[in-house]
Formats: sequence, C-alpha cells, structure tokens
Amino acid sequence: MKDSHVALFSSFLGDLVSINLSECMLTESSLFELNRKCPSLNEIIMACTRTAHGIERNCDVSPQLKYLRLANNDKLQNKKIVMFASNFPNLELLDLSNCFDISEEGICHVLRRCSKIRHLNLSRCSIVKLLGMNFEAQLEVLNLSYTRVGDEDLYVISKRCPRLLQLSLQNCENITIEGVIHVVKNCTQLREINLHHCHEVNANVVVSMVRLRPSLRKIAAPPNFPLSDENRKLFLRHGCHLE
Repeated sequence: MKDSHVALFSSFLGDLVSINLSECMLTESSLFELNRKCPSLNEIIMACTRTAHGIERNCDVSPQLKYLRLANNDKLQNKKIVMFASNFPNLELLDLSNCFDISEEGICHVLRRCSKIRHLNLSRCSIVKLLGMNFEAQLEVLNLSYTRVGDEDLYVISKRCPRLLQLSLQNCENITIEGVIHVVKNCTQLREINLHHCHEVNANVVVSMVRLRPSLRKIAAPPNFPLSDENRKLFLRHGCHLE
C-alpha cells in the first residue's frame, strides 16, 4: 500500500474511528490525509512504516486524534515528532518504542505541547534523557524499558510526574536504589513498577517500596530478590503482587 492509495480510500471512510496501517510503505502524508478526511478518527497505528521519510508539510490541527502508535520507525527524528505534536495537541497516548533517534528535546516538546498525554512508551529509545523536563506532566503510564535513563532522570520524573500509576524500567542498567526510592516516595499514586533485570538495583529495596508506598499493587522485582515467608506475608497484607 502507498500514500496514494490511502489518499483515495480515506475519502470513503468518513465514520472511521481507528485504523492500523502497520508495515505498509507509508509516510506521514497518509497520516495527515486520514485526519483531514476522517473527522471521527481518534486512533492511528503506523508501526514499521516510512513515517520518517515524508516531505515536511503544513497541515491543519487535528484535535480529534488521541492515540498515535509509531513504534519501530527507527529513522523518526525530533523534527517530525515536534511537527506531530503541533498537529495533534490532544494526544493521550503516544508510542515511540524502538524509535532510536528520538532525544530529550523532542520528548519534552511533545509533553509540553500535548498536555493531555497520559501514556508514553519510549521503550528502547536508547538516547532518551529527561533531565530538561522543567514542567509538570500528566503522565499515568511511562515505559522507559531498555533505555539509558539514570537516577537523575528518575528524580526529575518523580517531581514532574506526580500522577504516575505505572512505570516500566526493565533492563535500565544505569538506575540504582536511590533513583527508585525517589519515584516511590514522590509518586503517591504509583500502582505498578517493573525492575526486571535492573542489576544495579539492590533487591532489598522491594520490601522498602511496599512499606513506603501502600498504593503499589504489582512489582516486577530486580534480580535475586529473596522471597521469604515473611516477605510473602508482607505482600499479602498490602495486596501487592510480586513477579
């Protein structure tokens, strides 16, 4: 499928609310055509496409789009992300997993411009750092698995994302117990955290986390956590599931 095909058939789909065009040879031209011709469209999935290869263009703001999934567009860069944020200001979910060229500048612009974002997936965006986030975000779900974030980034997240409910840090090799405790203390509504394969995080932090943050309901523990009978009882009392 090509951009020209989308431009043609989108004219007949005025009531469309969701579309999945993953693994098609499409650029952002298709994305903008769909938003222009399908006024009810609120979800677009364009994983593994050529979203980064289109020609930059001026487009109308599309307030109806809320869910944009662009995973595995490995050439996608900040310039395009900034453009999308300007055109889709009411995004609530943005999936940029495996988009390797996205950096702090692009992410901060998106969060500032799209103030309604609740769910952000940056898994495997290896160069992502969040030290420059000097404003409060409304994020509830944040996936930073397989990234290079460190304790300083977690400190910023704990201060700027007070509504966080779920945080995934799987295989984040630069974080330690210090950064994790910052998040647990300051994100007062936190319900889930994933620390699988975080080898620099002392496994004993898990017990402290449960005691510090009663809202926790699910913890994916770091390596070598000692699940003793005493710890089992502690988790049961707090209604927290351990992976």
